[in-house]
Amino acid sequence: MITTMFRFFDRRWLTGLFVLTLALAPGSFGIPGFDGNQGWINSRPLSTSDLAGKVVLVDFWEYTCVNCLRTLPYLKAWYDRYHNDGLVIVGVHANEFEFSGDRGNIESATRRLGISWPVVLDNNFAIWKRYTNNGWPHEYLFDQSGRLVDSVDGEGHYPETESKIQSLLLAQNSKLSLPPVMQLLPQDSYDKPGAMCYLHTLEVLLERVPFANAGASQNPSREAAYVDDGSPRKDGAIYVQGEWHKTKEAAVADAPSAQLTMRYHSIQVVGVLAPEGGKSERVDVTQDGAPIAKADAGSDIQYAADGTSYVTVDSPRAYDLVMNAKFAYHDLRLTSEAPGLGVYSFAFESCEAPK
Repeated sequence: MITTMFRFFDRRWLTGLFVLTLALAPGSFGIPGFDGNQGWINSRPLSTSDLAGKVVLVDFWEYTCVNCLRTLPYLKAWYDRYHNDGLVIVGVHANEFEFSGDRGNIESATRRLGISWPVVLDNNFAIWKRYTNNGWPHEYLFDQSGRLVDSVDGEGHYPETESKIQSLLLAQNSKLSLPPVMQLLPQDSYDKPGAMCYLHTLEVLLERVPFANAGASQNPSREAAYVDDGSPRKDGAIYVQGEWHKTKEAAVADAPSAQLTMRYHSIQVVGVLAPEGGKSERVDVTQDGAPIAKADAGSDIQYAADGTSYVTVDSPRAYDLVMNAKFAYHDLRLTSEAPGLGVYSFAFESCEAPK
């Protein structure tokens, strides 16, 4: 679980203002409110009085966060299993990128991801500060009287959390017939014999990472033609070919066939990409100079008739690009079919669970 926690803390130095604050401690009474929000999805506005007598799980999340996405199967299962028995989940969506604070994008993401519980928008981090939160994902579990009984930073502890939910529900109604606690999904079975978690490339945020092959005299915020001479790659560095420019959050391709290459070491690679021109576009994806082998392909990878591997970037979101069969070092390359590809970040996962 140490690796899981490192993955979690890799996510967020954006919140440097809050990193050193302490989260709510179990035993605290009173669910902090949701004032200062920018609206609700899947629900009318909820107050803490609306939650009285309910078991409440407050989930801080962000729809492009790979660690948050990995918690969703468990949250969905718990909501389906226990909502009718008194469990309420409130998702607090605090955005990492400007586009992920757009209500339309969040609504689209909740539909695509199958999130049916109430979601409150926290673009100004007002709720985040009230909870003294420190990252995504973070789950706060409250009992029917509003007492905090559990606080989980990052991924993991799913059976323990579900067991606590069941105990709280049974304390109120001992006649409930509840299902067995959900087993860990294979990719989360880190504690099984033979499981292994490797150190991986740290998250790459394009807002902070300069082009590794950029000349000192070039202004990355202005469109420029870059040349990638194929020199030895540094892990986690970004190399570009063709016309690109940097915004405050992303690298944007300004011409067809613009390329971005990155060396990394991990099993999974998730890229946050966006069609900056608003039109869906094809982006070819190769690994080590060849189409991604189907055994190593992420769930968003598609294949053309000629065997070329690509991803269709149709909205600003996280794209599952690579899920290698084995942990290794690789060179990943994106090639834009048209101008307007925005590349925001890359996140990595490196745990192998036994088959």
